[in-house]
Amino acid sequence: MDQIGRYRIIGELGRGAMGVVYHATDPAIGRSLAIKTIRIRDIHDEQQRAKLRERLFREARSAGVLSHPNIVTIYDMDETDDGLACIAMAYVNGPTLEKILASEGALSGANMLRILRQTALGLDYAHGRGIVHRDVKPANIMTDEDGAVKITDFGIAKITAATGMTETRTVVGTPNYMSPEQVQGLTVDGRSDQFSLAVIAYEILTGERPFQGEHLSTVVYKIVAEEPADAHRINGTLTAQIHDVLRRGLSKKPEERYPSCSNFVGALEMACAESRGWKTLTAAGAASMPTIGVDQPAPTTTQALPPLSTEEKAGRRPSLLMPFLMSTFVVLVVGGVIVWQAGMIPAGIIPPGLLPPGLFAQNRETVQSPAADRDVRNRDQPPAPVQPSAQAQPPVAPDAQPASQPASQQTAEPTAPEPAPAPATGKPSPFVAPVKTQPTEIVKVPTPRNQDVWVTTNPPGAKATLDDNLAQSCQTPCMLHGPTGVHHLTISQAGYENESREVRIGDTAMDVPPISLRHLSGTLMLSTDPPGASVRINGKVIPEITPAQITLPPGPYTVTVEKGGRSQTQRIELRESPIYLRIPLGQ
Repeated sequence: MDQIGRYRIIGELGRGAMGVVYHATDPAIGRSLAIKTIRIRDIHDEQQRAKLRERLFREARSAGVLSHPNIVTIYDMDETDDGLACIAMAYVNGPTLEKILASEGALSGANMLRILRQTALGLDYAHGRGIVHRDVKPANIMTDEDGAVKITDFGIAKITAATGMTETRTVVGTPNYMSPEQVQGLTVDGRSDQFSLAVIAYEILTGERPFQGEHLSTVVYKIVAEEPADAHRINGTLTAQIHDVLRRGLSKKPEERYPSCSNFVGALEMACAESRGWKTLTAAGAASMPTIGVDQPAPTTTQALPPLSTEEKAGRRPSLLMPFLMSTFVVLVVGGVIVWQAGMIPAGIIPPGLLPPGLFAQNRETVQSPAADRDVRNRDQPPAPVQPSAQAQPPVAPDAQPASQPASQQTAEPTAPEPAPAPATGKPSPFVAPVKTQPTEIVKVPTPRNQDVWVTTNPPGAKATLDDNLAQSCQTPCMLHGPTGVHHLTISQAGYENESREVRIGDTAMDVPPISLRHLSGTLMLSTDPPGASVRINGKVIPEITPAQITLPPGPYTVTVEKGGRSQTQRIELRESPIYLRIPLGQ
């Protein structure tokens, strides 16, 4: 094919679902063009043919009313006699974002933000004119030789102001990048394009699409019902702040997303600026990143150590010192235990902690008396007063034995002298079994989840603070975080009056209505004697005559009053509080 209509074909640029795109020139003015075509004559179904023709021409009508540096310009549309529909548009001498990601791998962070920012500007421009793209994807984002972004393919756009242009429940677009409301056939607006833009940002940052599946039904289900994997778990260089921005842009409900695409990209830029060391990933890079932040129980089995290499085996020499020391220690401990248990060493000689707790729990009756046991258990408590008893027995000498005790038992169990109570140290005795207590039930009180609060000001660059917490302040446009409830928002910027708002945070993210800042001003209450004088401020005549109330920004001023050929001049320093100035002119 050498020519379409009056356009001369140079070559083929690509093929898509809508048809073939050619590189062409307009011989009349020598302009380079891209011609998008569909062979309508090949569609045998008359109704389907009419729909395709309308879809193609709708692209021209939609994009033809858009004139923006980041949107491909539409020049003309026509249909040839042989049933070939075509649209002539500006030729973009550069690759699509899809080709850039496939050929160059991971974009740099700066290039990613530049492309997203320009794309957002073009989409917001279209949304302001009631046009939703509805097929935002890397293949429809192009870059020219100067690096400028151009959005193409508004062929499935919906003019929301018109009626009957698109059936409400018609699902059109690329499934992986579609919003939940779009895949369900619901009414869409600019926030649907924002969702698609957030999918692209997620894909560039993590090397993976947030919603994947082998079948269309799987992808659609995940878009509608499942949250994507946390971005900072796939790419360990990302921070929770970046993840929070992506999460809001990918919210299932449109009202929980940002007010515009530019707001989304601005919040992402702010989060990236506050993060250090973050980077984008390719698909291969995502696969090689370690998994982070996954809480798993500790393994109960011991893992085998890797075998030693030949060099390690040859280089190691057996050491006899450690086995000798360990054997000596074991012999001393066992011997000490035997001697102590036989009663040859008074209790308390062996330092606490040397022997394991509970070692002699089974022989406690033979080692210490119940009285000594009670003394050890209660040595940290004040002694209880002794109550007299009618049946109290006289004290028995340490060497005496009860008369009723058998002789065999007397000789088998010699009684060791009772040790003196040890000073209270707050540590349990190693020779006394710990007292079993019932476990305390810990009731976990759920902490309120912080919600995102998006703050914008006019002009931007103001400092936003929630509840006077300077550690959580940010520079507008920016995002704050706060739990459910009523909060105090303060806005401050040099040269402007401080603003404050009462913010009620609910169960979802919210956007504070844009706050317009007012310049700091002072009031000059000027009067003259006699009244009716004209006024000059810094040499410029103002329309007021005395007495006058004049509002000016704080600063130094020269005030001149004139009447009847008489004039007086005074210098003042105007501040935020009013100044009362009376100038006599004489008669």
